[in-house]
Amino acid sequence: MLAVLIFSLDCVTGQHIQFPITFVLPVTLAAWFHRRRWALALAVLLPVGRIAIAVFLDQPSPLRYILINALIRICVLIVIGYLVSSARQTSELAREVKTLRGLLPICSFCKKIRDERQQWQSLEAYVSRRSEASFSHGLCPECAEKHYGEYLDEAEDG
Repeated sequence: MLAVLIFSLDCVTGQHIQFPITFVLPVTLAAWFHRRRWALALAVLLPVGRIAIAVFLDQPSPLRYILINALIRICVLIVIGYLVSSARQTSELAREVKTLRGLLPICSFCKKIRDERQQWQSLEAYVSRRSEASFSHGLCPECAEKHYGEYLDEAEDG
């Protein structure tokens, strides 16, 4: 929508007043909110639309200058779209990752962790309080066999 408005403004103002810098805004917004594909599409379509304006509506200009200017705009807008999209992706990843750092004192038997107040708490409680992780519990095949092997054998026989 914003791209159409800016393109229309560029079309109405003609050759002498150009707004190519405003092409950055729709490309940036598309990269941030709609992902890289949309930004790259706008980065190409807006300058191509400007070529159409220059060829059909403006006073005659050498075509090579029109094409050179369009190529420069496309390159700059693609780089901007890529950078904004990468920044968005990095921002999303940073929100998802909350790293536990340092040495964790853990009991070798019960696997409880000693916190900074020297209190022991379960691994699940410790990690849950310090990150956005949550736990579900199950049994790996080795533990199922070790702890419930006799019941598993009976279930297979019966």
